[in-house]
Amino acid sequence: MKTKKKITELRSLIYGKFDSQTEFAERLGWSKQRLSKITSGRKEPSIREVSAISQGLGIDIAVVARIFVQYWSLVGKRETA
Repeated sequence: MKTKKKITELRSLIYGKFDSQTEFAERLGWSKQRLSKITSGRKEPSIREVSAISQGLGIDIAVVARIFVQYWSLVGKRETA
């Protein structure tokens, strides 16, 4: 999945429940910069961050993880190659 599509999909989930990313970041107890790096594609989230995002949105972790699973698969292949 291309980064732009990941960004769009993640932002859609956030804006479906919150008025702003800042509001969502506050809900998570994160800085707005941390969330911004993830939603802009400059940072790939850890599994803990994916879990926090899914809990903050009140959705199944699989929904959020699916957005990033292709990236994780590629990283794993590079590390074992």
